[in-house]
Amino acid sequence: MKLLKTKISITHIIILIFVCSFGYGQNINTRIPFYALPYYNYNPLTITIGKYQKELLTDNLSELETLETKIKSDINNTDIASLYILSTRLYDLGKKDDAFYWFMTAQTRARIFMNMIDKEKMGSIGSEAFELKQLFNSFNRLVGEYMNGYGFNDVEKGLEVYKKVKSEVKNIQSYKVVYKNVVFVDEKNLELEKTKKEEDLAEGIEYIEKNKDKIKQQRIDNGTQDKY
Repeated sequence: MKLLKTKISITHIIILIFVCSFGYGQNINTRIPFYALPYYNYNPLTITIGKYQKELLTDNLSELETLETKIKSDINNTDIASLYILSTRLYDLGKKDDAFYWFMTAQTRARIFMNMIDKEKMGSIGSEAFELKQLFNSFNRLVGEYMNGYGFNDVEKGLEVYKKVKSEVKNIQSYKVVYKNVVFVDEKNLELEKTKKEEDLAEGIEYIEKNKDKIKQQRIDNGTQDKY
């Protein structure tokens, strides 16, 4: 069972950093063409979720950088959707290194969040837990193409982001403060989920460190390198 888990995890890492693209990439100075109505639409830019929805609408990079600092200092009181949208808006405005870091941060927190949901009480369409799970999966799949496509243009920089995100997993606190209407499993499971996520990221880091040249060459071969 452990061997199977490792194989699945490493396969997932390979898919992310090689990015078998299903889209068309992005022209410079255009927004990522992502929408998940009614929460987010790239054109016209619309955000209807999260505590920072108004601030994230800005096209002023300086204002967005100020918000970035604010969110960083209060991350455990910030909803995960805002982290995904922050990463998307940073990418849109050309600050792609930070965008990749925030995407990885949002994805890490989202996966722990989804594992902490009480599945028997999650509900279905219309319930907050169900809708958030679908939204996070959409960000991972569709915005992830751009983020992972860019993030490993420089393998060393991508590796450093993995290491930074892994080092911050230990700081994740209870989701109950932010998501008062979501039913979670017992809080004691949070430490277990954090440990599992740290292990997953460690596997990714090990794979990247051992396969830097292979990663770069395969990205060149499949057209991903410098596309995003």
